[in-house]
Amino acid sequence: MSSTNRRPVCTAALLRAAGLASALAAGCAIPPAAAQDAADGAAIGAPSLRGALDGTAAGSSAASPGGTPRFDVGMDADAPGAAAPRLPSDGGVGTANDGSPGPQQPQKPRGRFAPPKGTAKTEDRIRYPRRGAPTLPELQAYPTSTAPSQRPRGTGGDPALALRGSGAAIDTVGDVIRPGPTVAALPFAGRLRGRVEDAPFDAVGYDVGSLRLTPYVTQSVGYDSNPNQTQTGLRPSALERTEGGLAVASAWSRNSFTASLHGGYDVFFSTPEADRPDAVGVANYRFDVDRDTTLDAETRFALDTQRLGSPEVGVLSAAAANSTTRPLITTFGGSVGGAETFGRLNLALHGSLDRTAYDNADGVANTYLQNLASLNFNDAGLRLRATYEATPVLQPFVDLFGDERIHDHTVDYTGYARDSVGFVGQVGSSFELTRLLTGEVSAGYGTRAYQDPRLKDIASPVFNGAVTYAMTPLTTISFRAATTFEETNVAGSSGSESRSVTLEASHALLRNLTITGALSYLNTDYVGVAIAENTLAETLKAEYHLTRDLVATATYSHERLNSTLAGSSFGQNVGLVGLRLQR
Repeated sequence: MSSTNRRPVCTAALLRAAGLASALAAGCAIPPAAAQDAADGAAIGAPSLRGALDGTAAGSSAASPGGTPRFDVGMDADAPGAAAPRLPSDGGVGTANDGSPGPQQPQKPRGRFAPPKGTAKTEDRIRYPRRGAPTLPELQAYPTSTAPSQRPRGTGGDPALALRGSGAAIDTVGDVIRPGPTVAALPFAGRLRGRVEDAPFDAVGYDVGSLRLTPYVTQSVGYDSNPNQTQTGLRPSALERTEGGLAVASAWSRNSFTASLHGGYDVFFSTPEADRPDAVGVANYRFDVDRDTTLDAETRFALDTQRLGSPEVGVLSAAAANSTTRPLITTFGGSVGGAETFGRLNLALHGSLDRTAYDNADGVANTYLQNLASLNFNDAGLRLRATYEATPVLQPFVDLFGDERIHDHTVDYTGYARDSVGFVGQVGSSFELTRLLTGEVSAGYGTRAYQDPRLKDIASPVFNGAVTYAMTPLTTISFRAATTFEETNVAGSSGSESRSVTLEASHALLRNLTITGALSYLNTDYVGVAIAENTLAETLKAEYHLTRDLVATATYSHERLNSTLAGSSFGQNVGLVGLRLQR
């Protein structure tokens, strides 16, 4: 070819000064080295998307595997100096204006993103590599990031100015700098509030395996206006009372075990003959055979004393009237049985065996012995109960109980044979009319026939019940009633019928201060003799929880017993203050 038809050669400096597009418009032939140098300058001047996606560092040239310069596509129309001429796409061999072959050009690789159908091809646009990573939002400090650190060396001046714009959390109180966050904090709408505990001062207990133990001990001091509970010869006395207890409850998915033990001892400083213990305990175990069948067992005991002015002790005997001790009464026993459910009908059968033992009453200087131990007896009984679930909140039942009492001595020290057979039948219902009113009530008739024909049989209505009414979340009212047939050693009397009624109200003045008031009435009728006793008692009690484990208690009670038997009536006032340690 003649020199007149050949295109002028553009140097790298000219390409950098005029731009690649201008050089192509002028008809310059681009040597490979100049094209490489121009491509480097273009890469530095305008970043492209392909450079960022291919991992090519900002400012570096994209070379083809063959070592030739790599050009993506035609120059971007928005880039400076864009003239819009297209690079040859003839497989890398360009052509001059006159149709002669031009210098070798790199083959255009296929773009990473294929153009959608019906749109302009992406080779018409040049993509410049992006310099640096995408910009992230500024990190925010955690609200709880409070770990202090020393001021960085060399910052100088105000720490807030040294860390401004660095994302660090700055504490302006004192000369303390807190470190910046490493993770962006999520926005927080407000302050979370925990659930208010219903009983924040109840005992927590100890976990022993799968059992929860809740012990307590109470130490009280106070005053008793009539420790011996007699009508004459009153001798008031200060006293101290020590009381303790333990509750046990299982946390099993099947079966159940519960137990409750309570005991106390009263010490009177001026009347030691009135010192007396008291205790009561019960333990229950239930074994779930299957969904409809259960087996259960119960053990129980109780310890109490007889007052010196009662018809059984002291009043009917001049020698026993001077007794120096309060005779003990001990009752212990248990029951076993099971229950089966047939649809809505539940049948339960239990057998029981209990023993009652009396201590002898000693006279003055042990010169007289009142043989109360001749009244010791065993009581074997059988109970059948059928319950029908009429509704989920109403379950009527029929309860039948029969027992036989056999004494250790066929004839007691008063000359009577007191073995007897008894039967009690009741109908009633357990209910939960609302979540505020729950309980169980029953009524029926009971009889007891004695072996000695001189003793009159007992036949009397019976009434039992326990109802709880939660009037408000702070106030609870409960009602209890019971009817029992007890043994006696009063000559000519078959036994005693006892009916008790108790009304109790409890109100929480504060979350840690509870006031409880109780009013109870007890009527005891000695069948066969003209002896009847009526007892009215009022009690007021306050409990102030200093902590969950320490409780301050105060109790005042008044009791008045009126008896048709001369010398058996009495009145009594007792006041106690103490501390209870519970867990």
